[in-house]
Amino acid sequence: MTETGFMSSTNSRSTASVSSGGRSWLQLLRSVSLTIAAAVAECHRANGTMMQRRLAPDRYLPDSGQAPDDYAEFLFRTSGPLTHEPTARQRAAGRSLR
Repeated sequence: MTETGFMSSTNSRSTASVSSGGRSWLQLLRSVSLTIAAAVAECHRANGTMMQRRLAPDRYLPDSGQAPDDYAEFLFRTSGPLTHEPTARQRAAGRSLR
């Protein structure tokens, strides 16, 4: 026996929170669900980007790497949906370019 004697535990946390590194099960569940939601949202954005690129008329032209010959061809190549830069207010709130 040491000088301090037997120490009793005054820790009020449950054994479940101790086993997960001090986090409660609800915090762990919330963290996992937010991670999964972020992954699903990223997959959704990537799928939308792939569809835009797949349906772009420029993809099906024989010389798609060349500059358009005239204004009509330029308008045809940019006829699909364009991605727009977010406003300054949205960028300040943390939204980035997609």
